[in-house]
Amino acid sequence: MLTEDASEPAPTVPRRKLIDAVILVAALLAATLVALEFDLFMDADGRSASEVRIETDEALLLGTLLALGLLVFSVRRFSEQKREMALRIEAEVKARKALELALLDPLTGLANRRHFDDIFGAAAARRSEVSQHALLLLDLNDFKGINDTYGHPVGDQILRVVSERLQAVVKTGDLVSRLGGDEFAVVAFEIGGASHAEALKVRLSDAVAQPISIEGQMHKVSTSVGFALFPADGVAAPDIFQRADAALYAAKAGRAFAKSQKVG
Repeated sequence: MLTEDASEPAPTVPRRKLIDAVILVAALLAATLVALEFDLFMDADGRSASEVRIETDEALLLGTLLALGLLVFSVRRFSEQKREMALRIEAEVKARKALELALLDPLTGLANRRHFDDIFGAAAARRSEVSQHALLLLDLNDFKGINDTYGHPVGDQILRVVSERLQAVVKTGDLVSRLGGDEFAVVAFEIGGASHAEALKVRLSDAVAQPISIEGQMHKVSTSVGFALFPADGVAAPDIFQRADAALYAAKAGRAFAKSQKVG
């Protein structure tokens, strides 16, 4: 769709330029004809004052015709440039929206799964032995119950708040993405080591656990988090993701066990 819109005005550009040229040439020809008709280019010696005055009026007419021709030409050129600018801006807006649809999650504005795969894959491929990075996977606990009880619009608002909180915790340059549903991922660059990753895990969990007010109703959500370091825990993106996912599964299992012990 974008290609069709951008290419549509192309055939009309030469036609508009041709029309502008015709208008300018016509004005010049008309002015030349007037000059020849009234002998404006002839020698004025030996003519009476009235003849000179008449020719002055004719010269003014000639100047007026030229001015009108140039004015029409300028107006048309200005209109053409304005239209081309509007088309260019429209094309840029459409391209930007297409890029956002391709790389960003429409609900939260975070990086989507495709964008996450690109960034995380590129980071894992560097395989630096000096710097340690962390992949943290997050899964909201019992989020289905919120959607079932309060409806998906409330659930969507909670996801937006959670997204904002996750972004507020990480440092500039880190990647926060929504993988889908209530699953999120954080790629923390230059994190230092396991202790720093564990501290970030706690900060993310604490941020999510803060009560969320939606339409006067307070909601409390929690999240399970698992992480893996790279390249310490793996050098291939699938292996790193699997290690983080296993850690997330262990965290959810530990939470479920603790919950059952409380009930018991």
